[in-house]
Amino acid sequence: MDTAASRLIGMVQAHWITDTLCAAAELGVLDVLAHGPAGTEKMAAETDTHAPTMDRLLRALAALGLVTRGADGWASTELGDALQRDAPGGAHARALLTSRLWRPLWDDLTESVRTGEQACRRVTGRPIFAHLEHRPELGALYDVTQRGLVDEAGAAFVDAYDVPDGSTVVDLGGGTGALLRHVLAARPACRGILLDLPHVAQRAHDELVAAGVGNRCDVMLGDFFESVPGGADVYLLSFVLHDWTDDECRALLRNVRVATPPEARVLVLEQVLPDDAPGEPGPVLYDLHMLVGTGGRERTAAEYTELLDDAGFRVEAVVPTAGPRSVIDARPR
Repeated sequence: MDTAASRLIGMVQAHWITDTLCAAAELGVLDVLAHGPAGTEKMAAETDTHAPTMDRLLRALAALGLVTRGADGWASTELGDALQRDAPGGAHARALLTSRLWRPLWDDLTESVRTGEQACRRVTGRPIFAHLEHRPELGALYDVTQRGLVDEAGAAFVDAYDVPDGSTVVDLGGGTGALLRHVLAARPACRGILLDLPHVAQRAHDELVAAGVGNRCDVMLGDFFESVPGGADVYLLSFVLHDWTDDECRALLRNVRVATPPEARVLVLEQVLPDDAPGEPGPVLYDLHMLVGTGGRERTAAEYTELLDDAGFRVEAVVPTAGPRSVIDARPR
């Protein structure tokens, strides 16, 4: 019977699905099936697990649509293929990062709501980016998940927003360069500058070279809370402001304002919350994810406009993209 209680219990128990997928990723179940169908005994041998229990996990994965069982044994589906280690999109890395980092932080959500403070510093003893630097294996997983996220958003960005060709484009907190690769590939006369912390930016150079745009992009090691490269035409802040509190965003944006010439533009690529009703649960749940992970938050267009205005920018437009993110186009006042 479909009752309010039964629907609510289904929500409460949704973590069963998450934990099943995380276990499959940790054990490399779908990586074994990348080589073709396999029986339970082979699956257990390849993953160093208990065969009867592996069979139970595989049955759960079948119910979730990741595998099927046939005469040749278990086989991966298209959905299961996406959980392989080297599959595009970063789902495997996201499952591992959920298991090893995000889940313990979400377990502390109640305390974050009580205090208004991030869980990461409380649980790990460090803010998130310091923790990722301290735990490079987690930092590498984070890079993969961000690359998958920004690859999708980057394609939508260059389709939705016309970055003037010939511009010098600074990507602040640009990670390993996923967004800048899209911009430079779409605008062959543009040049790029990527700024990020040393432990991140050092990995960006090789990826930009591999993408064929390394000769048009400089990688700078630095902290945008200290200084920002000056004199560029376009400044990108992609999935950056949502990592920080309002006061931290103001400090960052004031640094950007000092660096920007009068004719420059600042483009903020973020998921923008609706002004009134929450709508779909995804964006507001992501807002809680930012709370526990970084102490930051998702914001409405009005809230981003206020932050930019406080730092000396005026918002010209909010441009939707084909994905869930929008481009907030701001200019110096």
